[in-house]
Amino acid sequence: MPRTGITVYLPRDLEGRIQRMAKEQSRSESSIVADAVKARFDKRHPENEEQQRRQASRTDARLDKAIGEILIFKEVLLLFVRVWLEHNPPIDESLEESAAASAEARFERFLDFVAQGLSPGKSIASRELITPALAIPPENGLAHQAETPA
Repeated sequence: MPRTGITVYLPRDLEGRIQRMAKEQSRSESSIVADAVKARFDKRHPENEEQQRRQASRTDARLDKAIGEILIFKEVLLLFVRVWLEHNPPIDESLEESAAASAEARFERFLDFVAQGLSPGKSIASRELITPALAIPPENGLAHQAETPA
């Protein structure tokens, strides 16, 4: 597209900033000024405001989706850790066959926990922060002792 020229006189500090930006971006000073003027005019045009709103809405939708996926991943990971620690102590060699036979049932239980954690208003992770899966039950004879100030 052919261009016509307009002479613009700028304050020295602004001219210096444009020159530095052009050098950093390996562009001409004219292209920097042209982009800045175009952006200024585009900002005032109502059609572009609607386009910017739509783009912002699409960005928000993508962020919401990413946040949802991260929450799902968090639930799956924490549930995996909980099930792993709860059901996988060192196995005696004599029990290896029966442990392997129960693997499918344990995996089904894991999937049930994930589904429960993903239902609206439920979070296995937050419940586990209150009552950790690693807490030692008192019936094992090892009471969990909290430190108390002297």
